[in-house]
Amino acid sequence: MQGNIPHWLVMLKRGADAVGVLLFLAAFTGFIVQVFFRYVLNSPIAWTEEAVMIAFIWAVFWSAAFMVPIKGHVTFDVVYDVVSDNTRRIFAICCMLALIAAFGMLIPHTWDYLEFLQRRRSPVLRVQMHWVYGCYILFLVAFTIQALYRLWGLLRPGWREHI
Repeated sequence: MQGNIPHWLVMLKRGADAVGVLLFLAAFTGFIVQVFFRYVLNSPIAWTEEAVMIAFIWAVFWSAAFMVPIKGHVTFDVVYDVVSDNTRRIFAICCMLALIAAFGMLIPHTWDYLEFLQRRRSPVLRVQMHWVYGCYILFLVAFTIQALYRLWGLLRPGWREHI
């Protein structure tokens, strides 16, 4: 166990981190292959551009959902940093409620759109587009769960560690 975190959760996090690294590595490798074929061999190949785009989309949303903690995301905290802890708590509660509401409303509409994308394929690799953009629903669900956990932490004793 790492602190008071269950071992299975630590292993799950390590697995998510490994997937994120592999996605980035796939995007980077595809980019290098693309540059090599285009500029060294003067024979560009079409599939690398699409593969890099897919790997990059997945790397971004996967990382945002599973690798970066909710408090680690970019925020506008000019006012947040100069107010008291109690005011920060109120700000954080309001933000988490807004995020949960917004993402909660996005989930069913995103699911509908992904079902629509089942009929579309990428131009070169012919991958169904719902697989290309399916990482977005993972991001929405995972981020909503993180927001719910942070909100729960903000509403109970010991809330200071969640602000």
